[in-house]
Amino acid sequence: MLALPLVISACGYRFVGYQVAGEPQKNISIITLRNDSEEPGIELLASEALRHEVLSRGGLSLHADPRDADFVLRGRVLPVRTRSRSFTGVVLAREYEVTVKLELQVDPQRGQPGALSSTVFSASEIYLASADSAVLRKNRLEALRYLCGLLASRVHDAIDRSVLDVVP
Repeated sequence: MLALPLVISACGYRFVGYQVAGEPQKNISIITLRNDSEEPGIELLASEALRHEVLSRGGLSLHADPRDADFVLRGRVLPVRTRSRSFTGVVLAREYEVTVKLELQVDPQRGQPGALSSTVFSASEIYLASADSAVLRKNRLEALRYLCGLLASRVHDAIDRSVLDVVP
């Protein structure tokens, strides 16, 4: 029975204590991000990824009304940058690299301590080019979806450290 915790800790896994006994769980409201890019729907992908990350970790509860939440996350999607990454022998793009940047802040409500001041989170991903426009769009969408999930994880880690004083 003792071997399981030892194996888990040896692999680098740790148990994160989000809640102090007797205190209610803190909640957060995530306002849909503003889209300052020319990428249609990216704000919805990023906002949904942030909500999914909060729900899947369980350290905070997701609250619909920002006026009643302990913390409010708001921000914007900065312009999405896409560039050709590699080329074929006849100068056609073989791969593209897309970079997503989110500028976010977490504000405390109702006298809660802690805040995450305006911070920019950025990540890039490579996706394959295709002569078929439907395949190219699908590859790009999957890259954007992956980046939004990755950034949401980083944002939650920052909230854990800066706002909740939890070391993940």
